[in-house]
Amino acid sequence: MDLRNHVVLLSGVTGAVGSAFAQFVLQHGGKVAAAVRKPRQVASVTEALGRDRVLAGCVAPQDGEAAAGFIKGSQDALGPITAFVCTAGRWSGSQVGKEPAGELLDLLEANLLTGASLARAVVGGMRRRRAGSIVFVGSAAVGTDGVGSNYLASKAAVHEYVRALAGELEGSGVRAAAILPRTIDTAQNRQAMPDADPSQWLSLDRVVEALAQHAFGPILAGGPLYPLCN
Repeated sequence: MDLRNHVVLLSGVTGAVGSAFAQFVLQHGGKVAAAVRKPRQVASVTEALGRDRVLAGCVAPQDGEAAAGFIKGSQDALGPITAFVCTAGRWSGSQVGKEPAGELLDLLEANLLTGASLARAVVGGMRRRRAGSIVFVGSAAVGTDGVGSNYLASKAAVHEYVRALAGELEGSGVRAAAILPRTIDTAQNRQAMPDADPSQWLSLDRVVEALAQHAFGPILAGGPLYPLCN
């Protein structure tokens, strides 16, 4: 995949999926504008990815002014943003009534609001160029029973946001989609679920491949929500 003409706005680069996707983009010749939530993360991302074809900046959740400023600075430095990929998110298996106070709001901020603020800031330029893609990471667990009601509610909100955004952008040249993976095989998930069988989990390579397909490849039928299998 030749990504030399692509500039990716990426949220979630400090996580396993976001880091792997950033490396994929850079390895294939693309550029990465990495938006992080905390100032101290700027230095760590720059150290991990280097400075060649990379710009990292802090955009606090729901800070529309900071989002717009970072996108303008990114486009001045790297070129027009061709894709926004949001891998940012947080999981919790807490039961309702036993969860920490404010957990639902925290999960909504991590899983939806951070990405929605960046999408709001970047979509205008994409519309003007009549080209671009916006890709979120949802969850295949939505609609199932089990622990983690607040987490599932936050991911369901992501799904409905992407549905609405895809409908709004129809015919504009800009597309919106979400991949819906099952459990991803990361070091963090192995540590959190030591008794689980990771052989049934999705590999990072498979998730990165799916993100790249929806960000850079031809539009696939059946969207805008795409369950992800091995």
